[in-house]
Amino acid sequence: MRTFIAIDTGQKISGIVDTVVERLRRMGFKASWVSGNNAHLTLAFLNDVEKEKVELVASMLSKRLRGFPTFTFSTGKLGFFRHKNLPRVIWIGVKPSAILNNLFRETRVALESLGFSVEESFHAHITVGRMKFSPPYWKKLIETVELEEVIVPVNEVSVFKSELSPEGAKYTKLFSCSFEGGLIKHDF
Repeated sequence: MRTFIAIDTGQKISGIVDTVVERLRRMGFKASWVSGNNAHLTLAFLNDVEKEKVELVASMLSKRLRGFPTFTFSTGKLGFFRHKNLPRVIWIGVKPSAILNNLFRETRVALESLGFSVEESFHAHITVGRMKFSPPYWKKLIETVELEEVIVPVNEVSVFKSELSPEGAKYTKLFSCSFEGGLIKHDF
């Protein structure tokens, strides 16, 4: 199953993602939009993982992160990744955070110990949409979207399943790795 490790960003971010998506739609952008309910900050995408191995991943991650300090991160401006001078992905930025970078490193170490390949670099962001069409002057339009800063508390990371469909991706939380409480298995 398609699996990834992420921070659930909560209801406040969910509402902001939905608002940003609606505003970008009205501006003429077309994309595979992320539903606010699916908003998250990805630490690692694992691609296809056998169901039996997913629990091992969650267990190893939970052991590695047990005792990690609870912390917060703050959102920043709307941004994008480019491809051939067009936006490929539009996202909500996350302000630089040493502790968030440490969480990424700890996650990477746990996953690499199980044989997964994890990207070396980490660009913290919350995806809003994967672009299909951008109107003329797209960059200036993106710059007009102002976002309120949100402080997001983090006390766990989760293992998610991603199912692709014509209506968009559906994410299901399989396990939560609480920094204080250990591994929590969700019904799936």
